Amino acid sequence: MGADITDKFHGELLDADGHVYMQPEALAEFAREMGGALAQDFYKRHVESEEYAASRANNRAELWSTKGLGALGAYDPYERKEALDMMGVKAQLAFPNTGSAEMRIDSDAARRACRVYNDFAIDWTRNAGARARAVAQINMSNVEWAVDELDRVIKNGALAVTLPCHRPPAGVSPAHSMWDPFWARLQEANIPATLHLGASGLLSCRNPGDEMFPEFGWGDSETLRRTPAERGGGEEAISPYFMLVAHVGPEVFLQTMIMGKVFERFPRLRFGIIELSAEWVGAAAERMDSWTDFMAKVGVTYEMKPSEFLKRNVRVTPFWHEDLPRIIDRYGLEDVWVFSTDYPHLEGSRDPIGKFRKHLGKLPAGYEQRFFIENSRLLFADL
Repeated sequence: MGADITDKFHGELLDADGHVYMQPEALAEFAREMGGALAQDFYKRHVESEEYAASRANNRAELWSTKGLGALGAYDPYERKEALDMMGVKAQLAFPNTGSAEMRIDSDAARRACRVYNDFAIDWTRNAGARARAVAQINMSNVEWAVDELDRVIKNGALAVTLPCHRPPAGVSPAHSMWDPFWARLQEANIPATLHLGASGLLSCRNPGDEMFPEFGWGDSETLRRTPAERGGGEEAISPYFMLVAHVGPEVFLQTMIMGKVFERFPRLRFGIIELSAEWVGAAAERMDSWTDFMAKVGVTYEMKPSEFLKRNVRVTPFWHEDLPRIIDRYGLEDVWVFSTDYPHLEGSRDPIGKFRKHLGKLPAGYEQRFFIENSRLLFADL
């Protein structure tokens, strides 16, 4: 496992992106009314395979190399605490591995499934000692339901929520005043709202009513389609196109939040953009700053620049292969960037800590601590 074992931040790292699996039987039952969940048939076959048995047997010795359902703590919250100890991670946000159609589809069945998942997530978090924090999902297709469900999960112990952005929530902007009670509750509870990869839809999901933004057809060509891999950790194949546009829905959502003055009305609201890359963020901030300068000429003013709201209220996880020093040199926003492992997904690599440190070594002394720990505190309010 290399340098992470002796890392000077071992035991203090804050990981803004991990994942939690439901066991195959539970996954199939929870999604039954919606017609099934992403990759549930593969998971069922996989846990009966020799590959899975070998992964389970070696997942402690090969912690970072073992991905998918066979990884240490992939579905077991008690094992996840052990895995975090080995990684040197103090706390981790753990996002659903269901495909999240229950968060996106506007139906009673989807909302019921969303509640079932949230009960699972809260219980899992409790059993993980709140070290690994399974993120609750809020289906935003109905405002009243969303506010009620948010109240319920906060009361029951949720420590973070994730939201959809495949369409305007309940048909309006998230900056509409009808959503103010929702943001007010999150601010009062000091619980972060997040947008995660898949919030605007997945290329491999075409459940009835499950839309994608940009619309599915843009990726429908022989050269852009890919089939999810039949192997542990390969349940969501990455197409040549998907990751270039996966940020579009979150960018629209974020820009409406900033330009719609949500962060002015709720200055302590905590917001994370997770596993959606970082390279687009600075350019978006620069465009918003420029546009607010123009809007001031026609009487529309803001308490701060959009880039300043980003620094205060928003945190973003870069991918390990992105050139963070170049991004910071171009756009700054040093407070915005936070560490993630993507554990136990394949894309997180076998050495996420080491790969990030190669980039961080090019930045001023002291930035490592900001990236690995301090910046992330916005998403871990109690730490």
